[in-house]
Amino acid sequence: MWQISPGFFNTLPMPFKIAIVDDEPAARAALKRLLQQRCPQAVVAGEAGSVAEGLAMLRQVAPDLLLLDVEMEDGSGFDLLEQARPLSCAVAFVTAHDEFAVRAFRCNAVDYLLKPINPDELAAAVQKAQQGIEQGQLYQRIEALLHAAALGRIERITLNTSKGLLFVALADIACVESCGNYAFVHLASGERHLDARNLKEYEEILPHPAFVRTHQSFIVQVALVQQWLKGEEDDLVLSTGMRVPVARRRREALLRLLA
Repeated sequence: MWQISPGFFNTLPMPFKIAIVDDEPAARAALKRLLQQRCPQAVVAGEAGSVAEGLAMLRQVAPDLLLLDVEMEDGSGFDLLEQARPLSCAVAFVTAHDEFAVRAFRCNAVDYLLKPINPDELAAAVQKAQQGIEQGQLYQRIEALLHAAALGRIERITLNTSKGLLFVALADIACVESCGNYAFVHLASGERHLDARNLKEYEEILPHPAFVRTHQSFIVQVALVQQWLKGEEDDLVLSTGMRVPVARRRREALLRLLA
């Protein structure tokens, strides 16, 4: 969770413009009320209740941040982004809980807020947008998100590495190894990349049973397991040659899955 620094909003450039696209008037009103309470220096520069209205509004308003609903009567937030790109603003999706959408946002490092909106998370999203991200990265993340939305399934994930964004197909991930608050992503090619997510986040976003937790420090892609080595502490051998430990309490479930 992002922490809001004391006096942060007193330092915002004037004005920090926000646009809202949501087909529920009550939801737009709630967002505006929360923004007024938690982000007093931010200004709602425009609002719309549909994809069509949102496109027209964005032609007139140049927001710094777009708060965008996922499901609307005349289409989706994905449709709006497809028609409005390239955007020159940050985007945070606002959505009721939807397993596919949330996984797609998380896999592609695109910001989202779940309804009902948590005031702290809204304020954090505004702070993050104001601090800014490199536009090239924003476009790449949105392109990856639109790709997943068009397919109706998630085929790749965005890694946030020290060298920038890396787009990796799920099929190319051999295993994920815990590294404190981060994780090493080991690829089938033998490459290894340090990503800004932790192992718990990976457990939530990688599809099960294609990927399984074998140990407190590892998640593996089941299709790349080639051998099970028995011993005091069992190990799996992956197609890359890497050995991954199996925790005793996970043996039975893993054996059933591999059988």
